[in-house]
Amino acid sequence: MAGEERARRILEKELEQKVTLHDDGSMPGMYDLRIGPADKPRMAIECVGAVDASLTEAWNVGPGRGPLELALTGDWIITLTPSARVKAIKRHIQPLLRWLESRGFRDVRVDHELKWRDAALFVELKSLGVTRVSCYRLPGTGTVHLGMEGIGGAVDSLGVAVPGLVGEFLRDSARRDVLRKLQRSGAADRHAFVLVGFAGAPWSVESYLTGDLDQLPVEGPDLPPPATGVWMVSVFGQRGLRWGGRAWRIFEARGEGIDD
Repeated sequence: MAGEERARRILEKELEQKVTLHDDGSMPGMYDLRIGPADKPRMAIECVGAVDASLTEAWNVGPGRGPLELALTGDWIITLTPSARVKAIKRHIQPLLRWLESRGFRDVRVDHELKWRDAALFVELKSLGVTRVSCYRLPGTGTVHLGMEGIGGAVDSLGVAVPGLVGEFLRDSARRDVLRKLQRSGAADRHAFVLVGFAGAPWSVESYLTGDLDQLPVEGPDLPPPATGVWMVSVFGQRGLRWGGRAWRIFEARGEGIDD
């Protein structure tokens, strides 16, 4: 489902009002969604993705496809860089891991120590974009999980980082067109709908949006004009967070009327 259509369904269910796809391609610079008539909209909504393109691509062809099942003695985790050669890794990783198992290697970090101890292994792993291989269970079933470096950290269950991130994100020069479209809409309410993709926000924010959202942020966002509201949801989230000008609220991002 396209991001605009998912946003339209979420808005319609949450606000209990008809939400129309405004950008039909008939004119350049049209905003995405509206509530009310085209000549006098009550609310204009522009959808924008927060994504890290390199990480998303690497994730989609690697970890996003699930674990590998190989002819190995143990179960392994392989940590990749965003530029990892995932297809090459999948072709060559089984004999490499079997070689490591036969020599008793259980945790190999691709660092200066490995370069000093085994230059050939260092070059091979580094050229593939691997930063670490670790056997976490022995004996195992030959399950190999692929992961990305730099993803993770402390979980923010309170949404402390959200208000600051919203203002910073919308003020970035890459979002100038978002604000221009909202300004030209002429609507009284002008909202940005931010769909956060994999690694598209700092981990503190991403962990909050994919969590239970039991706690609302204490502070409101410092929105750049002309925006009067913002909606945020992770592509993996079951719920999202919105600011309508006075208070944060939680909205449902999955379920009947949205996914079907």
